[in-house]
Amino acid sequence: MLTATTVPAWSAAPCAPQRASRLRDFDRVVAPRFGRTVARRARLGEIGATLVTASAAIDRMRSATRDVVARVVAHNPDSLWVFVRDGLLVGCSAMMMLNEKGLCALLAGEIDMRDPAPAYLTAAGDRPAAIYVWALASPSVAADGIAKIIMRLQSPPYERADLYASPATRAGLRFTRALGFEPIPGHPRNLFRYIRLVNRQHQFGD
Repeated sequence: MLTATTVPAWSAAPCAPQRASRLRDFDRVVAPRFGRTVARRARLGEIGATLVTASAAIDRMRSATRDVVARVVAHNPDSLWVFVRDGLLVGCSAMMMLNEKGLCALLAGEIDMRDPAPAYLTAAGDRPAAIYVWALASPSVAADGIAKIIMRLQSPPYERADLYASPATRAGLRFTRALGFEPIPGHPRNLFRYIRLVNRQHQFGD
């Protein structure tokens, strides 16, 4: 959504919410009971400010235009969430909610990350085939906001959709691995995948 050709997903040191060693498997993350960070859907009027906030942490996000972001958010408002702390917008979480066609395009390396085709995206309320973490920008003090987003993705209609990400920095890579993402060998975009617990149980009989 918000980013450039090689789209950073969990990216840059400011985006890593806590030490990797303190993280846990994505589907086992629990948000703290008392957290000062508010995590909510972005409003259309906030998209410009959100891009500015994100680009301060992820330079390549500047290549996605506001119009593209607005189109994706209008298609599915859960695609963009903001973190607000003490009344200030401090970060965001951007995702592509992909249908089966979009998942196939992602695995084939055919999605234009600067301008994803609407035909690849699921509409609001529909169950996605996969979720691509387009970008995550947040200071460490807003870690509770990131946990709240993760818990949202543990709930319907997202709880069965495997997640994908393309970490662009060492910090992003550590964060991604700590949450249970594993690399897809040979993928041209350094793609990582997290298989949901329910899908692992179904696939491997755990």
